[in-house]
Amino acid sequence: MTVKATAEAAGRVVLLSPDLDNLSGFETALAAGWSPDPRRAGDETFIMGELQRLRRDRSRFLDALNPDPKRAVRLGRESLSTQLFWIWDGEFCGSIGLRFMPGTEELPPEVSGHVGYSVVPWKQGNGHATRALRLLLAVAEKHGLARLIILCNEDNDASRRVIERNGGELFKRGSHPSDRPDRTKLYFRLRPAPAD
Repeated sequence: MTVKATAEAAGRVVLLSPDLDNLSGFETALAAGWSPDPRRAGDETFIMGELQRLRRDRSRFLDALNPDPKRAVRLGRESLSTQLFWIWDGEFCGSIGLRFMPGTEELPPEVSGHVGYSVVPWKQGNGHATRALRLLLAVAEKHGLARLIILCNEDNDASRRVIERNGGELFKRGSHPSDRPDRTKLYFRLRPAPAD
């Protein structure tokens, strides 16, 4: 039985690598106004642009979502690797990604933490983000990361609870260069661990 079929049968949340078979769920979420980038939530121009790119060339869009680790993004002298997953409970629930530079836990200053996630509105409040983050911590451990930084907006109580339920420890409040200067972020440390 595949991971997807197991999740559907059990009704539990799993992480799937983006693929053509399940791209229609991502497309449906975009068409409903969901943004895979929480900083762009409600940005209709961004969301419609993503939807048009997807519909113009599905394979190319998918390739952009699944960058080859050997083609890590160059940031100055550093390489940033990204691993993206879809949150799945039998259907598309959102996305979660891990960003890191191989060989170090440090990140370039313009990168807003090791983890980013977004759950579609009709799946929020069901523990999907909490479970997805727990599963992503196991992925981070396999990459040898001992400490992760994750940020959320100060007024995002739901995201804060997700992070704290996974052992996140608040260590800083302040702005971040990746977002508007007037938006206060909460900075948390997380320790990767095997999934339960």
